[in-house]
Amino acid sequence: MSLISILLFATAILTILTGFMTVMGASRVDRRHSVWFLISAIASATWAISIASFLALPPESEAAAPIIIMFIYISALLVSPSMLGYTSWKYRAGKIATVVSLVAGCILGGILLLNQDWLYTGYTIAYTGNSVQLVDGWFYWVYMSYFVVVMSMFCCMTYYRARHASAKRIKTGMYVLLGGMVPVAIFSAVFDLILPLWVRYDLIWVGPLSVSITVIAFFYTALKYRIISIATRWLHVMAYVVIVSAGAAIYMVIFYIIFTALFKIPNPSTSILVLNFIMIVIVLLLLPVIQEIGASIRSLIQVGQVDIAYVIKKLNHIATKNVDLRDLAGFLADHLHFAYIGFIINGRVYGSKSLAISPAELSGITHLRAALRGEIWQEPNKTVQKTFGDLGLYAVAELRNAKGKAFGQIIVGKPLGKTSFDRRDLLQLEMIINLVATVIDSEKHLRA
Repeated sequence: MSLISILLFATAILTILTGFMTVMGASRVDRRHSVWFLISAIASATWAISIASFLALPPESEAAAPIIIMFIYISALLVSPSMLGYTSWKYRAGKIATVVSLVAGCILGGILLLNQDWLYTGYTIAYTGNSVQLVDGWFYWVYMSYFVVVMSMFCCMTYYRARHASAKRIKTGMYVLLGGMVPVAIFSAVFDLILPLWVRYDLIWVGPLSVSITVIAFFYTALKYRIISIATRWLHVMAYVVIVSAGAAIYMVIFYIIFTALFKIPNPSTSILVLNFIMIVIVLLLLPVIQEIGASIRSLIQVGQVDIAYVIKKLNHIATKNVDLRDLAGFLADHLHFAYIGFIINGRVYGSKSLAISPAELSGITHLRAALRGEIWQEPNKTVQKTFGDLGLYAVAELRNAKGKAFGQIIVGKPLGKTSFDRRDLLQLEMIINLVATVIDSEKHLRA
């Protein structure tokens, strides 16, 4: 089986999964017309699988060719009207256009079942390539005209819905779908209707593959802009699998084009295909880990600034687990870029590193005057200032719970990459310290 046939089978399965998840993730109001998207996804998948089966059909299975050819041309008739129904069913004109398109498609499919001779005169099944000898007659021109008319109605209705959508997410989704389907319609017309009639038949895979990629791209857009909502865990997993697999499929298409262009070989060997597919799947599966490592490294090396988004993300993650205060202090010291950060809770110090502080010095810090109302930073007295100077500490702040009551303190060392500790550093830390206080206070109560 060639790479193209494998890709068509793979994207067909992904397209069906996308259709089901779109229906499952749609709101109760949108679920009814989202069924049209599922029908379109099933029709697209059937079209792709039929073409993949025909292109991969060996000569000894020639008897199955007429059935597969029927599936190719009848399933294609359902793709456009069902997509039209998805975008325009909420309008009266859209309902009429969808029903008329479906009836016309059923009539064409019925004619094709009654007399296949109007579509083709024969077919060739050979190891050098499979093809169908299409008839340049009235039926084929009506067949082509059907797609032109239905796709034109789809474009007009989708544009109308995008223009008149009140929600920005719907507007964006419709524009993305329209922007994807316009080139797909052109590709399908050229490679699945025009070229097979007069030039060559072996490129009919371009149409269904481009449709599948567009459907998956729209699914990603629907997720991104909350057109659909994936609530359950298994749907999250399926959505991730679809997106990752679609990325692998796109990579394999690019690889196929480059390989055939450079080496002039119709199909790469099985070992090359398997190796490339395994490598891209590994890379895509590791992508979240790579992004996490990259974000951590950037946060560590950017000493002159704090990656607030990364720090907050990690703190929110830490809040779901048992908090080790020393590990938390070490994380904050590394990513907020301070020589030392420590927590004083119940007369004990939990720091990013060992701190040679005596009980008397610790008592002096814990008994500092409370911060002013609306503030978290405390003003060290002369004794504490001397202690800070000896220990390399620069500031101290209160840790407050959700009710505003202080339950501990955070002490901060010298900022890295700077010679002094200014007011801007204190302000930058306040949001982080409040979040840290919430994390620690929650853990404190859990232990209690």
